[in-house]
Amino acid sequence: KYVVGSLKKFDSVTQKFYQLSCGCLERSPPSSPNSCSLFTPILPLAHPIHRQTYSQWKYSMFVNTIFSRKRGRNLYLLPIGPFPETIINTEVARLRLWNFLKDFAAAFFLGLQVHILPEVPLDDIKCTKRVHKNTQQVQVLVGDIFPYLQKMCPPDGYSVIGVSWTDLYPSEDLNFVLGEASFVHHSAVISFGRFEPQLYKDGRKVRECGIETEDEKASMLVKLIKSLCHETCHLMGLSHCVFFQCLMNESSSMEQALQQPLFLCPVCLRKLQKICKFEIRERYGMLREMLLKCCESVECQYFVDSMKWLDQCLFFLGNDAERTS
Repeated sequence: KYVVGSLKKFDSVTQKFYQLSCGCLERSPPSSPNSCSLFTPILPLAHPIHRQTYSQWKYSMFVNTIFSRKRGRNLYLLPIGPFPETIINTEVARLRLWNFLKDFAAAFFLGLQVHILPEVPLDDIKCTKRVHKNTQQVQVLVGDIFPYLQKMCPPDGYSVIGVSWTDLYPSEDLNFVLGEASFVHHSAVISFGRFEPQLYKDGRKVRECGIETEDEKASMLVKLIKSLCHETCHLMGLSHCVFFQCLMNESSSMEQALQQPLFLCPVCLRKLQKICKFEIRERYGMLREMLLKCCESVECQYFVDSMKWLDQCLFFLGNDAERTS
């Protein structure tokens, strides 16, 4: 209860699933085989000041509602152009990239509606720019984009997530950032111009976009999905997770981010479910369908492993549902 709150309103299967979070406060690996196989606790334990339990998250969200208007139940994706022709024409399972992202976000945030706003040119946004000393590419100060995105959010929107190809940087002393969210502005922005692993080497651009291998396209898709879901979760008040290996773990490098799961741990999932009001088994089933589309489009072990993990979860939930019926 300390980390996931009261579970009385849930059925016994959902309760047992959330109770897998019990192992995250143990100072040694948990003895339960279920918790070991589905969720891996982070050891050693983080200091309590860095933990965000469900109860702490719920209280902070309650305080926030006092000082802001009620949010709608619609997420809006805003393409910020221009984009290379190869990106515009990219398809995943016969879906254009933007439609695929919309469908994936709709499965991940099941219960909210996801929409795509008309593309806007970066030149329409008043923001600070610089030229990176190594790549010689234009970069945009990410904090300058949030006020614009906030204005672009329709009245029925929960938040707006800008998606840009142009490189971003958070401050003068830092090289770049893949994405950032502003809870105050209810907006986030991600850039995937750096997602191609061979586009840059040692911080320098080594070739132009458009001649990627299948492996590189798969890698770009993985990072794009993870960045989109990670930053959107921040807009819902989720802090970086220190309980389990989880999508909401903090990362300090591209390599570290790639090693993290595509899915939320029980603590973070409990928070997201409070907002979206989804049924866990239905959500996992829809995410599995989206990953199947990914596997049909590109060869990627990360997607295959993610599907296997989902199958384990659905097996756990399904078996318990049969025993309680």
